[in-house]
Amino acid sequence: MSLARYYAWLSRFQDASGLFGHDSGQDTLTVHRLLAADDGRRSGDVLHERLLAALVATADTGTTDRTSAAGGQVVLDAGCGLGGTTFFLQACLGGRYRGITLSPDQAARATAEAARRGLSAICHFAVRSYDDDLADLLPDGADLIVAIESLAHAPDPPATIGRLAARLRPGGRLLIVDDVPDTALPDVDGDFTGFRRGWHAPAVANAATLTTALENAGLVRVLDEDLTPRVHRRSPFVLAARLTLARAVGPLARLTPAGVLHDALIGGLWLERLYARGVATYRLIVARRGQPR
Repeated sequence: MSLARYYAWLSRFQDASGLFGHDSGQDTLTVHRLLAADDGRRSGDVLHERLLAALVATADTGTTDRTSAAGGQVVLDAGCGLGGTTFFLQACLGGRYRGITLSPDQAARATAEAARRGLSAICHFAVRSYDDDLADLLPDGADLIVAIESLAHAPDPPATIGRLAARLRPGGRLLIVDDVPDTALPDVDGDFTGFRRGWHAPAVANAATLTTALENAGLVRVLDEDLTPRVHRRSPFVLAARLTLARAVGPLARLTPAGVLHDALIGGLWLERLYARGVATYRLIVARRGQPR
């Protein structure tokens, strides 16, 4: 199954779940996971709040002044989904945005939402891969590139990081939110294999690989926040019961389009096991491209 179809089915599941009152990201136009805030509420808004805090904390006044004089910062949302992160950041920070996704369905819906909000002139969405040459979309580079739960799907994450970093202007930032396995976790680990298969994540970068990739791309890590404590965790008993049930219905589910959703859900259960074992974390990382000498 292609990633484009995978993303499209996740969006349809999101729509369907909303009919039954389940919050799976409808309000934020994302398919990101729900996180717990400091006050205990659990919402899709929390990830965006952490993004904004991270960007404010790592802002470069000199870069901000230059981009403001040029009409606002240029931002690429690499794996934009339905556009929720783009619209949130634009409302908070201003600037001009380019969102890319492999899903024509997601790109069309994000474009329609931009028009509804009167943002078509500054928020553009396209069906592209973040591994493409993006010079036509970003002829003068970008001040900020965000990749939220998208790099895990890259066939070669270090190469993808290098390509994205090459589009950053001097002083520009790459913001990544994704799951980071421990360096010692073997690829053949059963939980890790189940997670990657269910989430169509063939080559998730572990901690050491990610560090090396950022360094090789000429980026300096300026913020690293562990979001794992904010992720909802089921009890071991409930998690085991859900995995048993999911594996039992898997063969039948995969005979229907619902098989895509089943695999995504069971992938999330395997990921919870990795969290419980302490061998994977959900991280928010900001890295900056150095200024030319």
